[in-house]
Amino acid sequence: MQHLSLDGKLGIPIGVDLCSACRVIWFDHLKDLQLAPAGTLNVFGLISSPNAAAAKPLPDTMRCPRCGVRLALTHDMQRTTRFQYWRCEAEHGHLMTFVDFLREKDFVRPLSPSEIDQLRQSVQTVNCGNCGAPIDLAKDSICGHCGAPLSILDPAQMARTVTQLQAAASTRPAGAAVEQGARAPDLDALVRLIGSEADRDAPRPELIDVGLQVLRDLLKRN
Repeated sequence: MQHLSLDGKLGIPIGVDLCSACRVIWFDHLKDLQLAPAGTLNVFGLISSPNAAAAKPLPDTMRCPRCGVRLALTHDMQRTTRFQYWRCEAEHGHLMTFVDFLREKDFVRPLSPSEIDQLRQSVQTVNCGNCGAPIDLAKDSICGHCGAPLSILDPAQMARTVTQLQAAASTRPAGAAVEQGARAPDLDALVRLIGSEADRDAPRPELIDVGLQVLRDLLKRN
C-alpha cells in the first residue's frame, strides 16, 4: 500500500492508502466524505494512471489494515448504480476497488442492448471490468465468471463531474468549466475507440480501462 496525503475540506489533509497493483483504495472511517474537490481529482488521476501490469487477484479474505479483523463485504447503491466495498465492523474504514469507487461516483453504467450490438460490429472479445475474465460478445453480454454485466465509463458523466470539481477547486467560473466538459467524446466515439484498440482477433482491454483513457485526457486539459 502507498500512503497518500490529499486535500481535505477546511484545509485538513486526508490520508488514504492505495495499491495500484491490486487496484484498491483504503479510506479511514468517513474520510472519503471529507475529501476536498482537489483531493477527489487527485484520486481520479491516480485511478486513471496507466498500469501495464495485470491487476493482482484479491485475496479471499480481506483484513482491516488498522486492527487486522476480517472485513465484511458490503453492497450499496448510488442512485441506480450498485457497488460494493469491504468495511471494518469496528468502523476503522473501508476498502474499495478502483471500479467500485467509480461506480459510487456514478461514472460506470451497464451498456444497453443497442450499445452492445454496436460494439459487436468491431469487437469480438472484451475483458470484464470487474474480474478481468474474457467475454465473447457473440454469445454473452455478462461475464460468465463473476456475473457482472458489460459496463462502461459514461463520458458525459465523467466530463460533468470532473469540470465541476475543477471549478470548485479553482477560481474559474462554473459556466466555463461546464463548457469545457462538453468537449468530452460521446458514447459512439468511445465505442469506436474500444474497437480500434487491437486487431479484431485479439482480446480487448477492459471497457473500464478504455474509459479511463478518456478520464485521463479530461484531467489533463487544464
